[in-house]
Amino acid sequence: MSSPLPVSKNDRWVIAQRWKHVLFMSYDLDPGCVQAALPEGLEVDLFEGRAWLSVVPFFMSHIRFPYTPPCGWMGLRELNLRTYVRYRDRPGIYFFTLDTDSFLGQWIARRFFHLPYRFRCLKGAVSGREYHFESENSLTLRATIGEPCAVGSFDRWLVERYSLFTRGKDAYYRGDVLHTPWKLNQIKDAEVSDTLSGEFGFTSKASWHMRYAAELDVRFRPFTKLL
Repeated sequence: MSSPLPVSKNDRWVIAQRWKHVLFMSYDLDPGCVQAALPEGLEVDLFEGRAWLSVVPFFMSHIRFPYTPPCGWMGLRELNLRTYVRYRDRPGIYFFTLDTDSFLGQWIARRFFHLPYRFRCLKGAVSGREYHFESENSLTLRATIGEPCAVGSFDRWLVERYSLFTRGKDAYYRGDVLHTPWKLNQIKDAEVSDTLSGEFGFTSKASWHMRYAAELDVRFRPFTKLL
């Protein structure tokens, strides 16, 4: 688990976003299985001796760059598969994929942030407490949003991650994100069909650890090239 980065009005940032209806769907697996799938230089991070993967669908809006208003016309859905890693003892996230239904969003993320985005046809909506999300041949999800819950040590370990690591053509990059701590809800009555994990050599379980967050505004600092 990492601590929130200090935030001030003078912080330099390169892109701001609003993440809405974020659903963290996580399962544990053998650390060696995850370590073997990571690029050299990254170390799998463990919680009580187990590695964890998360499938995370959500909706993104209010995208803006410094000195520009929010791009109201640019909203997108996203689905990612991520794990929890350390780089030189700094905790963070590594993404196996970030799928989006926006060609422009995919191009920006790949071109400027070295992130492994893919264009996919994604469908999803939240109506009251009913949540559904679908990616053809990848994920089908229906669930009910429950009540707010206390954020325990394991939830904090999963969601309070303020750095990501990604591999460009010739180097690693670290991206740091600025936001307030997550406020989480329980999830109940979930029906999940996951084949996204299988695309990357993992097998998800019938039992998931699930948490929901309604909304969070974030800003990314400039990505740093690592030695």
